[in-house]
Amino acid sequence: MKNLSLYDEDVWKRFSEKIGKTNEEFELKKYPQFDPYFDFLKYGERLKKLVEDPSLELVSKHSFLPFVKILIKTPRYRYQDNISSCKLETKIRPISFASHFDTYLYAYYSFALNEKYQGYIKEKGFDGSILAYRTDLDGKCNIQFAKQAFDEVKSQNKVNGDCAVIALDITGYFDNIDHSLLKEKWCKVLDLEKLPKDQYKVYRSLTKYSYVRLHSVLKHFGIDLKKKKKNGEGWQTILDLIPDSIAGASFKDKFNLIRSRSLLTTNLPKQQKDGTLENRGIPQGSSMSALLSNIYLIDFDEWLVKLGRENGFKYYRYCDDLLIICSTKDAREINALVLSEIKKYKLVIQDKKTEYIVFKNNSAGKIRAFNQKKIVEKNVKINAQNENQFYKNLQYLGFEFNGQNIYIRPGSLSRYFRKAKGRIVKSVMMSYSNKGRGNKILRKQLYERYSHLGRRNFLSYAKNASKKTYRNSKGKVYEGMDSISIRRQLSAHFGIIEREVLKTSLQRFAQEEGKTKKRESRGRKRKERTLKL
Repeated sequence: MKNLSLYDEDVWKRFSEKIGKTNEEFELKKYPQFDPYFDFLKYGERLKKLVEDPSLELVSKHSFLPFVKILIKTPRYRYQDNISSCKLETKIRPISFASHFDTYLYAYYSFALNEKYQGYIKEKGFDGSILAYRTDLDGKCNIQFAKQAFDEVKSQNKVNGDCAVIALDITGYFDNIDHSLLKEKWCKVLDLEKLPKDQYKVYRSLTKYSYVRLHSVLKHFGIDLKKKKKNGEGWQTILDLIPDSIAGASFKDKFNLIRSRSLLTTNLPKQQKDGTLENRGIPQGSSMSALLSNIYLIDFDEWLVKLGRENGFKYYRYCDDLLIICSTKDAREINALVLSEIKKYKLVIQDKKTEYIVFKNNSAGKIRAFNQKKIVEKNVKINAQNENQFYKNLQYLGFEFNGQNIYIRPGSLSRYFRKAKGRIVKSVMMSYSNKGRGNKILRKQLYERYSHLGRRNFLSYAKNASKKTYRNSKGKVYEGMDSISIRRQLSAHFGIIEREVLKTSLQRFAQEEGKTKKRESRGRKRKERTLKL
């Protein structure tokens, strides 16, 4: 009889080691949820008791708590072809947090099921094309994945004289995953006709899930979370924030209050344009959701990799981002086939985000990247006079390639400098506060977070990308991009940070001096302050 359980002592051991063996390795999650924080190091046996149950009953009877949804807003500048300039856009991404205990329950099932998935795609021979949410990539990261794609462009250009790159983005991927198809692919990975009852319960908790919006709950009950954190008021759950006088002190009373006031939402069937109802969507944010986004497209990935082998093109997928590198003459036909096939999975490609770039010789005989989508729309012929208008770098996994050089994506750099500037302002304000230590600006933390002197930050990552080879924290050697262009992009960062610290300090010092003079004019005693960097 086939073993239906995902539990195995070796799997549990590897999972536990990944979570952390010591207090230094383990990080206690403290986001707002309905249950108290879960210390895996102390209470991990409680989780183990559930997942090791051979009858599978304990998990199948487990009551999953609702998710807590927040919206993460990321401002960014994007070039708009219609106005020929950059425009500020705000990307809104909904993230759903499972309860503290459920997070670890999902994490175990994700870890165990991911090993099954990785074995499946290796056996089928398309593991080289799936880049996201995997644990068997030997420590490789976006540096190696982007380099692999750019090297493939160079290789095809060398053979064919030119090549095309099609970058596709799936619209609202997590929100449009069809439940029946997801269950079918999940069973296929396990080679089962139906899901075991424990996994079926996990499946149901992620398809017919319920959630509350954190902002709505706080607003409804007039809770100022920042103020409570600042005052150091003790609380662990969302329900702790609701006064007992409103509904009662018990979990049940307060949870029923949230439900009765329509603050709890369930993922119900969605009505289509033709009036039919479809069960779609899983929450974005849980560890299981990331894995299931890979499992959902196993047949699509296998089909496209096979088609690529037969027709000489390469395909890579990073979650909802698809990249195809092919000959220019075949690009349109391949794109049409992909758009048709993806519809079988009830998914849609965002035409607005689709990029069609051709790498070919410019008038100077150098390989450059051209915006073929724009060329087709404008119906123009490229020549020495107008070619500059149609250059467009290929953006992939945070890097750019123009046919000659590799760069860090400008948006990533601007976001890094924006965060660094915000932190500098905060550090200067803290140094001038009444709690500041000797009016001195402490720059060590700034350098560790935002300069090449830090070990694990954006600058150290970008610096590694610029090298021919680099070592990770465990001493393992990896290939970098050997890019002088990236080194040039980073060369001025330390001077920029230093100038920003000095400028902000002088501004703050001037403000404090102005306040001092006002106090003196009112007859108050002057408090001596000096500027120290």
